[in-house]
Order: sequence, then structure tokens, then C-alpha cells
Amino acid sequence: MPDLSLQDWLSRLESQHPVEIELGLDRVAAVARVMGLLDAPPPTFTVAGTNGKGSVVAVLSAALQGAGLRVGRYTSPHLLHFNERICIDGTEAADQALIDAFAEIESARGAISLSYFEVATLAALWLFRERSVDVQVLEVGLGGRLDAVNILDADVSVVTSIGLDHTDWLGNDRSQIAIEKAGVARPGRPCIVADIDPPASLLEDLHKRGVDTRLIGRDWRVEGDRLCTASGATYRMPEIDGLLSENVAAAIQALEAGQQCDLNQSAIDQLSAVRVPGRLSRRDVGPVEVILDVAHNVESVSRLIQFMNSNPVSGKTLAVFGVMGDKPIRDMLACCSGAFDEWNLIDLGHVPRAMPVADLAHMLHPELVVGDHGPFSDIWDSIKMRSHAGDRVVVFGSFFTVGEALSVLEAGDHNGERG
Repeated sequence: MPDLSLQDWLSRLESQHPVEIELGLDRVAAVARVMGLLDAPPPTFTVAGTNGKGSVVAVLSAALQGAGLRVGRYTSPHLLHFNERICIDGTEAADQALIDAFAEIESARGAISLSYFEVATLAALWLFRERSVDVQVLEVGLGGRLDAVNILDADVSVVTSIGLDHTDWLGNDRSQIAIEKAGVARPGRPCIVADIDPPASLLEDLHKRGVDTRLIGRDWRVEGDRLCTASGATYRMPEIDGLLSENVAAAIQALEAGQQCDLNQSAIDQLSAVRVPGRLSRRDVGPVEVILDVAHNVESVSRLIQFMNSNPVSGKTLAVFGVMGDKPIRDMLACCSGAFDEWNLIDLGHVPRAMPVADLAHMLHPELVVGDHGPFSDIWDSIKMRSHAGDRVVVFGSFFTVGEALSVLEAGDHNGERG
């Protein structure tokens, strides 16, 4: 291979496979076997679900690292840089490390075509092996049963809340989708279920396959600020900005089930320092409060609106919204009824899956006030000109939307804009 930069490699990965998403384990497992990645992997936590996966991964990884273990963390998608997806002890993989991983995969794959996500997954597993991590925490990208991370047998699996998302690939109702999520669990091994109203199909499938299911509300519970675990222990929950208590609790319950380290109140208290960018992230920019949330389906948008209602502001609330075209957009908008004084639509035209701004505008109710549309940088410049103390700007709809906003806001931080 010629010398390629990381961006060169990423551009190559985006175009080398005929489709963006192709579920199935045969191809990626074949390459993993050539690379020796299926032989004696480190203890593995795999996290699936519709909402809350990133939160569970972040808390679980921080707890394991706090216990002195060397932790590999794999998440997707990223907000600003691809490197965010692969971290060891909280540090993002360096460009050269990723280039080395991609070159190894290129050599091993032969005539096998791999998707962008499959290569990213193999790169994470290869780097974790090369850096001799003690434990790895893997976030499922899509579904579970046929997702690339499922080439490894999870020692502990977690299934967070289940909602309607990616229906073109996973099924048209929660019952079908739940079975796909359950596919990450293994017979005889713990599966932490954090959905407070799980579809019957989920529990039936886990039972049929002999999984050691530990269900919220039955085997472990969150009562106020206390977590009662499946073992009978009780801990005071840490308060983590932007994260739901059931997701934090699921991470702690997974930690107990995994038995990779001692679990105690002191270690749990340290988790209050965990921050997950783009999950109800709040920041003051001059006189304006900005909330960034990657809410991209009905359930997560509903949670965002609940949070806003519980934390009102004195001024106006302005939405900055951009979304992928395969999402239940009308239902997402219905959740927002009465929540915003003005809508601003971010142009994600460079993302093939994104809903065009013109089409998105037609979906808005005619009586809604539409401010600006275009790149976030232009929208933000306009908002700054006409906003006042007490106003709030809520950026949501997709990882791409929040990522673009973060990029602009962080540039502003360097220029002294942040309050």
C-alpha cells in the first residue's frame, strides 16, 4: 500500500464497499480469524440497545479504568474525529495507530469486501490486542445479532432501552427489534437488561437460549438515589450530568456481574466525574444556554423534551435540528409540540442519508416559526445576533448535527466566546 494519511484511509473505507450497511458476521469473522482476533480475547463487555448505549459504555469503562485495569473502549459514531471511536484508558487512538491497524486489515482481508463499520471494529480489536488491554467494552453499532462486534462472545452483555430505529434492517416493531438486540447475549453468561418495559420477545429469547438474564425492576432496582443490585448489595448512585439513572445503574450492575474488580461505594462515587459529550450536554455561550443532544429517535427526543420541561428557562427556546431521512421524523416532531419558539434547520447535504432541508421544512407545521437554515456556522451567527439573556438553544436530531455544532462552538471557545 502507498503511504496514506488517516483521512485518505477513511475516504477509501467510505467508498470501497458497495453499501454503507451490510449486516452479517461471515465476512468480518473470516478476516478476524486471519488476524487472530478471535483467539483468547480479553474479557469483553458488549452493550446493545436503542438509546443509552454510549452512556453505559462511558460509565462502565470509567469504572474499570478507575479500578486500575487497562481498558479498551469502542463506540460509534463519532462526533468530531474518527479517533474518538477507539480509546485506550480514555485516550483516543493516534492517527498512526489507526493507519497501522487499517494496513493490517487490508493485508488480511484478501478479496473480502468490508464495510466502513466492519473495518473500524476490526481496527479496535486489533489495537486492543496490540496494546494488551485487560478488558474491552464494545458498543454495538446497529442491532446486535448481526453486528460486527458480535463476532466475539461477550462475557457480560447489556441491553438498554429498545425503541423503533433502523427499521429497514431490524424490523418494524419493538418485538422484532428486541430479538436482534438480544443476539449479543451468550448462554450461561450475564445479560443486564435496562429496559423498564421490555418486549416479551426479548425475555423469551434470552430464556430460550439459557442466558443469565438480570432484569431491571425484577433482579435489580433503582429506588430514588439508591441502586439495589442483583446480588443484594445497595449503593448510593452517582449524579452524572446528562445521563439517565437507569443507564448509570446498568453499567454498575454490569460491573458487578463481570467480577473484573471490587465494587464499592468509593469507586462508584468517583463516577460522578464522567461526562459524555452530546448527551444533554449543557454549556453557556455568552448569555445563552446551549443544550447539545444526539436524540435521533422518538424515545430519545421524548426524554430531551422531558428534560427541558423539568428545567425551564426565562427566555425563548430555539431548536437547531437536522436529521437522517430514515428516521421517524414526523413522530419526532410530534414529540416537540409546543416545546420551541423557533426552528432552525441545519443543512447536512454532505451526508447522503440526511433529510434535505427543503423536505424537512415541509414537515414542520405551518404555524411554526422557522428562523434560519443552512450550515450550523451561519445559523449560529444569526442566533447570536438576535438572542438575549435567558434564551436557550437546543441542538439535536443526529450525531452529525451535534458534531457540526460542537466543532463551531469549540472554535468559538478558542476565540473567547464561551461564557
